[in-house]
Amino acid sequence: MTITAPPATTQTEIKAALLSYFDALTLAEPIQAKLWSTAEVTLTQLLVLRTLRAGPVTIGRLGAEVGMSPASVTRLVDRLEKRDLVARSRDTSDRRRVDVQLTAAGERMLGETRVFKGSDMHRAVEAMTSQERRAMTSGLARFVELARGFAAKDEER
Repeated sequence: MTITAPPATTQTEIKAALLSYFDALTLAEPIQAKLWSTAEVTLTQLLVLRTLRAGPVTIGRLGAEVGMSPASVTRLVDRLEKRDLVARSRDTSDRRRVDVQLTAAGERMLGETRVFKGSDMHRAVEAMTSQERRAMTSGLARFVELARGFAAKDEER
């Protein structure tokens, strides 16, 4: 089987898309710094806590929902549990199953954490047209879906 490189125009588009993505990542750094100084949590930890608002889930399911390996999400949950932001509980009918749930302290912390509103990123999204916001949302959602899919395949190897 011969693998051919994509056309030059495609390579240029890929490079431009990745550079735009990295530019966007730098916009999150001030938000991450503010989040750490106010609540001592990372954006990834915040994502996990927000995911747990929907109710208790297993570590495996939580990892799948946030795009992390079971080992990585376990370490993250360990850190959050030490701060009493989440709790683990064993299923009474299947003791092998351990659910993770948001605690009252975790819920309070989420309610008090307002790092996005008023940020440059928030104001930029507000300034976009509805069509631009929808395009950004669908494009980024697809990007995340594909990247997580590739990461999951790599972990299976």
